[in-house]
Amino acid sequence: MRGALDGIRVLDLCIILAGPTCGRTLSEYGAEVIKVDPEHRAPSLTPWLDVGRGKRSICLNIAKDAGLNAFLRLADTADVILQGFRKGVAERLGIGYEQISERNPAIVYASINAFGQNGPWAARPGFDQNAQAATGMQLRNGGPEGEPAPPPYTFNDYGTGVMAAYGVMMALLERERTGRGQKIDTALSHTASTFSSAYMVDCEGFEPNEISGAQAKGSAPLSRLYQTSDGWLALSAERGGDQRRLAKLEPFQRVADFADAAHDAAHMEAVFASRSTSEWVELLAEVGVPAAANRALDEVRSDPYGRERGLIVSARHPSFGRVEHGAAAQRMSATPVISGASPAFGGDTEAVLTELGFTAREIEAMRADGVIPESAEGIPLA
Repeated sequence: MRGALDGIRVLDLCIILAGPTCGRTLSEYGAEVIKVDPEHRAPSLTPWLDVGRGKRSICLNIAKDAGLNAFLRLADTADVILQGFRKGVAERLGIGYEQISERNPAIVYASINAFGQNGPWAARPGFDQNAQAATGMQLRNGGPEGEPAPPPYTFNDYGTGVMAAYGVMMALLERERTGRGQKIDTALSHTASTFSSAYMVDCEGFEPNEISGAQAKGSAPLSRLYQTSDGWLALSAERGGDQRRLAKLEPFQRVADFADAAHDAAHMEAVFASRSTSEWVELLAEVGVPAAANRALDEVRSDPYGRERGLIVSARHPSFGRVEHGAAAQRMSATPVISGASPAFGGDTEAVLTELGFTAREIEAMRADGVIPESAEGIPLA
């Protein structure tokens, strides 16, 4: 199957979630992604099964001369390098942008960290929660009482991975025009600021009216969560046409003016509490009012809709058998999404080195020197 990025080779040196998500995203659209890790940094199982998908995996200790030589030979064949080291580490290892681009001027080189590559915070380590805190996300999520609370998902990790993939693809497009690659700098805090852009708006006389806090149910009575007799419903009926359709339903005829933000919210809560979530979803869908049930993940996984649309797919892992996972969101008619399996950690090391021209004797010498894993089958994950 040919993807939109068919023929593009990516070296993914990243750990945790953000950088590996970038690599996974590129693989889903056809790029050949080779995950490069030192043997001592085996990932935990769940992230590997998630963001390791669709990649080949090699273990290579680039702190040793033979490992660095192997990586540089691999970099000569690459189109893209993804790295998530702290500022200055890649340069000390001999694989910084200037060092690689001198050998391979067409390289697209993405640096992904917590706080960017410039400024006083550039050398700080950090994870998603640190980026959330630094950009106001946790205080908004905590609410007006002033006690911060982290959002339940690592938005910035996955978001930064997608943002980085977007930047890589733009750089590859520009390379088609100029023949030269470039460096990309993206960070968790950059993504957090982008996701918060609606709250960054400010001007003279502007009065912000933002939703915040775990107790917030929505922005207005017609755009909020309502508890039903057996669950929760998300209603979005602020448009005039939706209000008129809602007003025609018998349970809401006591609500005189839906355009008035001060209308009887208590009555609305009582109305929604009188029926089940499924009844409300069906009734509101019949008249064209946007509403959806709040569902648990096990319900999402068991719903045929996700599988029919290819949003939930499965692949076989060499050690864990059939593994289900979420697929890419975009759909393309000519170059479909490619949902690959996660490899064995380090399981492609010998194959990749052989493709680069290393002999069996050289590979054994690298193994004896601790440059590559002792086992040719890869390293088990806990």
